[in-house]
Amino acid sequence: MPPAEAAPSQVDVAIVGAGIAGLAAASVLTAAGRRVAVLEKSRGVGGRMATRRLGEAVCDHGAQQFAVKGRAFGNLVAEAEAAGLVDSWCQLFPSAKTAEGPVTAPLDEAGHARWRGVRGMTALPKQISSQAGFVRLVDEAGGCLTAAAAIVTVPVPQAIDLFKAGGLMPPQVDSAVWELLDSITYEPCFSLMLVLDQPSRLPSPGGLLVETGPVAWITDNQQKGISPLPSLTIQARGDFSREHFEDDPAEVTRLLTAQAATWIDGDPATAVIDSSLQRWKFAFPETVLKTPLIPLSTSPPVVCCGDAFGGGSVENAASSGLAVARWLERLPR
Repeated sequence: MPPAEAAPSQVDVAIVGAGIAGLAAASVLTAAGRRVAVLEKSRGVGGRMATRRLGEAVCDHGAQQFAVKGRAFGNLVAEAEAAGLVDSWCQLFPSAKTAEGPVTAPLDEAGHARWRGVRGMTALPKQISSQAGFVRLVDEAGGCLTAAAAIVTVPVPQAIDLFKAGGLMPPQVDSAVWELLDSITYEPCFSLMLVLDQPSRLPSPGGLLVETGPVAWITDNQQKGISPLPSLTIQARGDFSREHFEDDPAEVTRLLTAQAATWIDGDPATAVIDSSLQRWKFAFPETVLKTPLIPLSTSPPVVCCGDAFGGGSVENAASSGLAVARWLERLPR
């Protein structure tokens, strides 16, 4: 009996992860005529470019801003700006040695603009996904999507788990490539959202970089222009987040609220009228590779990209996705 013929591909490219890297790759490949499926386990797109509502308040609880330096990413941002979805927030942010202050204002306004989503940081990924053939597939019955190529953009430890589950590991994969991927680690991050009964005391423009201590960053979402109600986003430093990652969320909320009490007008016990704590297990890559992508296989193409490839910023992640799309287009079909 002759061997059974392989099932025809349902799509040309399957992209695992609907963060900015995966969506950027999908936008290029879709424009080139490829049939693309973006698989995402979460309810929405954007990954850590995330926005949440707490009642009438709106809080960015992942990436707080982004810069634009390169032309390729700049083109994506320009389209979103023309649609009224993103705009420039400021040039530089004030900083403080500790979360209690005092604040040091920027010496000048030199440097690249820091951008924000007009209605939250999800605006940019939503704009890209609307043009990128996005679909969300969740099949708990054991269904299978067949693709001619795969791009994996999720945090590398999660990608490794996927590869192991599928048997794509040494000796099928070069051991040096595997060891390089396995060496990538991430810092966790708590992101605490607080809704306040009156405007905060945070200085203009509503973003504060903290140099030492448990808190790394504080945003006033109302000053930022995304929330109709006063609200703060307090992001913890990696060492604090790792130490307390499995602690009671109420205790973590108490500790971080106390750290940011200087910027709350009134007693936090009464001034905070609602709160929500987000835990990001893979928030910031501690190991950043210089290359924008790493192929595990070229026949069929299976390649990793994302925020740990080329740099940990929003633009680096998007640029990694754009680079992998161009790499895939250069391969023979």
